[in-house]
Amino acid sequence: MEKSLRTLIYIALCIFPLYFVYGNIHGNSQMDNRRLQYNLVNELPDIYIHPTSEKIGVTWSNGHVWDKPLIQKFYSLLPADDFFVVIDLGAQTGCFSLLAKYFPNSAWHSFEPIQEAATTLKENLVLNDIHNVSVYQTAVANFSGKVTLSMPPMNDLGLATIGSNITRFVPTMVREVPCIDLDTFITEHKIERVHFMKIDTEGSELSILRGARKMIMRDHPIIVMEYNETNMRQCGVLKQDIDNFLTEMGYEWKPISSDDVLCTPITS
Repeated sequence: MEKSLRTLIYIALCIFPLYFVYGNIHGNSQMDNRRLQYNLVNELPDIYIHPTSEKIGVTWSNGHVWDKPLIQKFYSLLPADDFFVVIDLGAQTGCFSLLAKYFPNSAWHSFEPIQEAATTLKENLVLNDIHNVSVYQTAVANFSGKVTLSMPPMNDLGLATIGSNITRFVPTMVREVPCIDLDTFITEHKIERVHFMKIDTEGSELSILRGARKMIMRDHPIIVMEYNETNMRQCGVLKQDIDNFLTEMGYEWKPISSDDVLCTPITS
């Protein structure tokens, strides 16, 4: 009996430290497994996020959701019962993509080039039992290849940009990440129609639009897009450049927040 007890103690002393180390490396500690509750849309059920979400950018903070009025506006655009396709560009940890929870009869394609954010987004989808969102850890531009992503500290990660004239932060890290143009992506994935786009990419919106020219002309999706001149300049873009492109594509637009516009196709 005494020998068996010593054996059990020995095994425990060997295994428990390994479990502790493994759990912390892979985010499986008891602390990391807890979930936090947030509300995206008033009068709808809450969603859950992994605690790591609060450390990435400023989207989630003590029960407050950054840009919640904009999220609710986007929600109001989505049809309750019809099938639709959404492309979420700059998905971060999912404050827009998690709306898929309320629209199971829809398909979402969410792009997030930052590994930490994309991984956390996938965890948040699992927490909410969401199965109609596909996550792509890649940037989107007007070509397919590689781009350089300049990144601020983790708590400001939403400011990361592929622009070269950075004015809003001092980069603490630079990564080379893959990128794809949406026209190539649409063709490769045989997507028959895109109904909605949300673009929040810290100044690279015009590059994304140019890389989606064929799809935009084909589908005329409704677009909710960041429209921030400071961010545009980081990518060498002027507001007039975006205005000209939207006009050429047959769109009209109006502000729906201090930094965002709603772009809708002009019906003739």
